[in-house]
Amino acid sequence: MPGRSVVITGAAQGVGAACARRFAAAGDRLVLADTHEAQGRALIEEIAEKGGEATFVLADVANRLHVHNILAETLDAYGRVDVLCHMAFEDYSAGFLETSEEDFEHVVASNLRSAFLINQAAAKQFIRQSETADEKTPRGAIVNLISVEAVTAAADHVAFAATQGGLHQMTKAVALALSPWGVRANAVGIGTIKSGLADDAERKLLREAVPLRRVGDPEEVAETVFFLASSAASYITGQCIYVDGGRMVSTGAVRRKPSDQGMSSK
Repeated sequence: MPGRSVVITGAAQGVGAACARRFAAAGDRLVLADTHEAQGRALIEEIAEKGGEATFVLADVANRLHVHNILAETLDAYGRVDVLCHMAFEDYSAGFLETSEEDFEHVVASNLRSAFLINQAAAKQFIRQSETADEKTPRGAIVNLISVEAVTAAADHVAFAATQGGLHQMTKAVALALSPWGVRANAVGIGTIKSGLADDAERKLLREAVPLRRVGDPEEVAETVFFLASSAASYITGQCIYVDGGRMVSTGAVRRKPSDQGMSSK
């Protein structure tokens, strides 16, 4: 039996690439979409060398035509869509008073408009497929990647945080809209995840902000994305699971070891 047909956006690097490797390892057939062509094509070669099946689409998901092309390529290759993993978003940091209207609109397009377009396109295909599906056929699953700033905030992340809060709410609304067809929509919220961009000093600061005192691996996020897309999560929809090392529950206080809290070592 062939695996599921899985669309992954933002798939060329980071969490998206980790998701591609995780789904490929399970035997799923992939369509990987990204604006970074060289990295994306290198990844499909890597997957093919390990016996997996993947194709790459050069696409900006903030562009409606590009989104149409992603779905068309998927249907041409595999005939259906079973899972959408929307892993593409753009970080943006700037002072609130220095953020221009053009900057704000760019961040909204990159993070919110893109999610709306790809979620809607996949949802329409899921509904078309449900019209001919039997009771045992999976009805489709969407997993959106968001940041902990869907709930938290930073003074220099006004535009970014606005898009993350919007995507969090969008995911819940999409879940409700698609529930009559048995289609599920969930999100995975990430905190500090390795990107290869930070220097040693910055990594130290990032670790100290996380209760588990380490930066997360993209593969740890991918496992949660894979779970939410699987039949093991068949009764979960409209939810967000945070993979953040405890940042969402932290008050910011310095963690002390048990011996520092007057506990006996005996």
